[in-house]
Amino acid sequence: MFLPPDIYFRVVNIAESYYVLLKRLKKIESYVLYGTAPKDGQPRGNQISDTTSSKAEKIMSRQAECKRKIEAIELAQKPLGPLYKEFIKLNFFEHRKAEEIELPMSSEDKRDVRKFFLKKLAQNLNE
Repeated sequence: MFLPPDIYFRVVNIAESYYVLLKRLKKIESYVLYGTAPKDGQPRGNQISDTTSSKAEKIMSRQAECKRKIEAIELAQKPLGPLYKEFIKLNFFEHRKAEEIELPMSSEDKRDVRKFFLKKLAQNLNE
């Protein structure tokens, strides 16, 4: 399976933002739950609002996309062995160049693992 350039770069970007996505899930939830607009004492409409419901909807809609990407990344890693998982972690999640990673792998193995992981990730994201 060949990945077109636009899908390749999109999938690499998602893979490299794994830790950011995990942090974003927590930030979104705390922002929506605890962050409110300053009140100036003026009325804001003629209907009673259900703040709990609206906050829950915001959390669900904002987190849904983050969760989908996180699950796709974790599923793409699942079939890999421990050495290959460590390589993916260092290469994508911690942004280290493949040449600089000191693991008992050849450069061809590193290239093949990257390809396998990115293809699986693209499949999991329905790209």
